[in-house]
Amino acid sequence: MPALLAALVCSLFYGMPPQYWLLAVPLLLAAIFMSTLAEIRDEGHRIRVKRLWISIDVPKKDVVETAQSVLDGIGALQLKRFAFPWGKIYFVSDWSKLGVISAQRRESDTGGDVPPKGSARAGLWSPAAAVSGFLAARAMGSSAHGFGIEASVMRVAACILAGALCAVFAISRTKRPSFANAVLFLAMFALGLIRR
Repeated sequence: MPALLAALVCSLFYGMPPQYWLLAVPLLLAAIFMSTLAEIRDEGHRIRVKRLWISIDVPKKDVVETAQSVLDGIGALQLKRFAFPWGKIYFVSDWSKLGVISAQRRESDTGGDVPPKGSARAGLWSPAAAVSGFLAARAMGSSAHGFGIEASVMRVAACILAGALCAVFAISRTKRPSFANAVLFLAMFALGLIRR
């Protein structure tokens, strides 16, 4: 996925003046962040952290906390020491066998229920994925290459593909939210490629 995003950014901004490449910096940072996501496995007294092709073992005594990050489906493993490059080890909850320690409800000082931290922001990731997928496809069509789907048969096929991907999103959004948001991005990307 990071390589696909980096290739998409490079194809979108190819041949554009250098000042437009400043718009690509957040997308390239997102690609770098995605390439540093880890897979976490609990192995008794040690935790195996696997990033790309590198695996390291971390003693459980070095783990301060495990929590849900602000990104839906991404957990954060806080160690006693700084973890390169972000300070914490961010991992995909769907891939990992550790689980994210986060209570569904926290008791406040007055004894009432408080919604989990970040719950208001969790619902924003799906619309953001949909909008960014559609805008990325439109940007590809308006770039120097003018990429898009114009044939009527291909437009119908793109709509069917987008509908199938939306169905996959609806089925998987509660169990695997990060996968579901990626599928929604692709569905809206397919719709954005359709031209009249």
